[in-house]
Amino acid sequence: GPTYTIDTLHALRDRYGENSELFFITGADALEAILGWHRSDELFGMAHFVGVTRPGHDLSDAGFPDGAVTLVEVPALAISSTDCRARVAAGAPVWYLVPDGVVQYISKRSLYAGAAR
Repeated sequence: GPTYTIDTLHALRDRYGENSELFFITGADALEAILGWHRSDELFGMAHFVGVTRPGHDLSDAGFPDGAVTLVEVPALAISSTDCRARVAAGAPVWYLVPDGVVQYISKRSLYAGAAR
């Protein structure tokens, strides 16, 4: 069934304790949509969010709770998981975009084959 970030964060809190400091690192494009995520009002109290910007995608921390988000610019990183899945679905290689173990896992499990973008 569906899984939600808030559930993952609660599971991590249960495992590592209430005093553990959690960081959620994601691409700026995903962070931009976070306020629409399931139970988003709780997310910023569970972890500190780090938004990694990608070339051609600007993001500001406007609209997020004060101190809850850190933006990190990674100018050389132009890899999108959505684009990687689309490449696999189209039969294009991703070996230079993701680690070898990921390529092997995708191949072994026939992930994203024939998936529409």
